[in-house]
Amino acid sequence: LELRSKHQDRRALAIGDCMRRFGVDSARARRTADIARHFYLQLEAVDASCLDYLSWSCLLHEGGLAVSHTGAHKHGAYIVEHADLPGFTTREQRLMATLVLGHKGNLRKVKESLNEPAFARMVLAMRLAVACMHARVDGELDGLRLAMGSRIELTVEVDWLERHPTLSAWIERERLAWEELGRKFVLRGV
Repeated sequence: LELRSKHQDRRALAIGDCMRRFGVDSARARRTADIARHFYLQLEAVDASCLDYLSWSCLLHEGGLAVSHTGAHKHGAYIVEHADLPGFTTREQRLMATLVLGHKGNLRKVKESLNEPAFARMVLAMRLAVACMHARVDGELDGLRLAMGSRIELTVEVDWLERHPTLSAWIERERLAWEELGRKFVLRGV
């Protein structure tokens, strides 16, 4: 904490060390973090510390691939929670681990955490960023606008979606995952 107050935050170094230790593709991880930040900044009540945790979680989200492709998000969550990450508190590591766990698959495993609006915004931004990476959306994101209140609303320019057709399947998965928990997810074309 003393280092943080002097603007010498060891956390960024710890994240980089962990990425190297577990063979994370740094370019892909940084792109995922950039996309997640893009989505998060569109949501109301943006919190700078949440933005940091979201970015760090995105940088580490594929660390579990070093263990196994099957359940990599579970392995990644374990790694983030239990790795030596100088500068992070146990609580901070647990928060990031929960984000990593929730970045793919069903949302039941992080259901209780989703009751916290700040966490729900972070996990939504991260899941959509990962979907964009899987769909190989690598360019302008201006065709996507996100809002989250009583419901999630993703507005997509129709011609943009036509240029990125595989994203439709990923968005449908997201819609189903959120609606399984009773959260309305609306896709609007403009």
